[in-house]
Amino acid sequence: MTPSRAPSRVVGVRRLAEYVKRKLDSDQQLRAVSVRGEVSNLSVSPRGSVNFDLKEGDVVLRCFAWPDDHANFPAFKNGMAIVATGGISTYAQKSTYQLIVRNVEREGVGDVHALFEERKKKLAAEGLFDAARKRPLPPFPFRVALVSSRAANGAIDFVTKLRERAPHVAIVWCETPVQGPNAPGDIVRAIGRASRADVDLIVVTRGGGSFEDLFTFSDEHVVRAIAAAKHPVISAIGHTADQQLSDFAADVHVETPSAAAQRIGYGLVELRARLDERAARARGAVDLALERRRNRLSGALLRSRLTDPRAFLAPLVQRLDDLDAEVARTTHAALRSRDTKLRDLCRRLEAHDPTRRLAERALRLGAATLRLDAARHRAGETAGRRRDDAEKRLVSAMRASLERAGQRLALTRAHLGGNDPEAILQRGYAIVTVADGAIVRDAASVAPGEIVRARVARGTLSARVEPHVMEETDGNERIG
Repeated sequence: MTPSRAPSRVVGVRRLAEYVKRKLDSDQQLRAVSVRGEVSNLSVSPRGSVNFDLKEGDVVLRCFAWPDDHANFPAFKNGMAIVATGGISTYAQKSTYQLIVRNVEREGVGDVHALFEERKKKLAAEGLFDAARKRPLPPFPFRVALVSSRAANGAIDFVTKLRERAPHVAIVWCETPVQGPNAPGDIVRAIGRASRADVDLIVVTRGGGSFEDLFTFSDEHVVRAIAAAKHPVISAIGHTADQQLSDFAADVHVETPSAAAQRIGYGLVELRARLDERAARARGAVDLALERRRNRLSGALLRSRLTDPRAFLAPLVQRLDDLDAEVARTTHAALRSRDTKLRDLCRRLEAHDPTRRLAERALRLGAATLRLDAARHRAGETAGRRRDDAEKRLVSAMRASLERAGQRLALTRAHLGGNDPEAILQRGYAIVTVADGAIVRDAASVAPGEIVRARVARGTLSARVEPHVMEETDGNERIG
């Protein structure tokens, strides 16, 4: 038996957090400590307090400073190396420890941000960020390649917003991991697939994260792949104002994935409103032109000094009538063309209606189910016929095999019956043995007076051997 242990004391979460805080606050070595690291995730609240992380490799220390202390700090930003002095305490709401910073000294730019600036200068010198190479987005895209992870918050936000705003735009997934040591190579390959796809533009996105988490999109190979993409590229990396090098290389950069969905062409409502506006402007322009021509004609008639101005103006009036008719025909043709384009756009939008596609796929699925049931029925009938044929052949083969085995058994039984000693005894023969059970095959092997036994068909006889004269076998007589 294991010895029973006394039950441990049960305390609440708040009490435990307060106990840990008192322990940390009472440690003299932790009340004043200076920590060197690289600044990351810096944020200043409206009240003036500041939160940031100090990083060294993959180890992170959370830091907090009060507004009064922060007012005396030198200016610093993400990527800078600083020495922060303060005391270690806890943040009970998240069960984490943190450094309450009272003083900050700058040391320089951190490794990650230094590498960022170095790459930025190099790629900018090659012209990858030039505004002249930026391509305009297509005004009416119908297919968009999305380079992201399906689990990324940014991709989810983009797809949700685009479905609400422009459901007629199809999304072609070029899925890839967006974080990790192998992510840059995966992203480059995904952009290559997007370039080969039949799409109108490419969107590269992911969810939020720290500057270091998003640094994958500042990889030189990723930046060059975006710059070399076949289609225009929208970059929407994270939910932060900090830009990565991919943002500079893309044709359009937006701060959030939802904003990327807003930049893609026109929504259904906007598109119809725009077409209505253009048609109204065209009608207004025609009406205005006609009114101006009528005013000019009226003014000319009033200023004319001819006795009969109508005779002078008749050709002009006729020409004006012709022009009016021509303008009316041209306007009608233009409006008809625009109406045709509008109807075509509406038909294309209806063709991308998910309800209609689901209905078509349901019909195809029903037809496929019927075909599958018919094929299953035919296969069952074929298998049944084959099973019956096989059963008949098996029964026939077993009968033939049993008949052959019976014939062989009868022959064997007849052969064995002819050699059975019992059968020989039934014909009047006897088996003679001496006292030790040996069979007598030669009369000369038995001495006179010796007792022998003779086994006949029914029973055994005992006899004493007497001297006698054996039968003549080779012309001489032998005395036994």
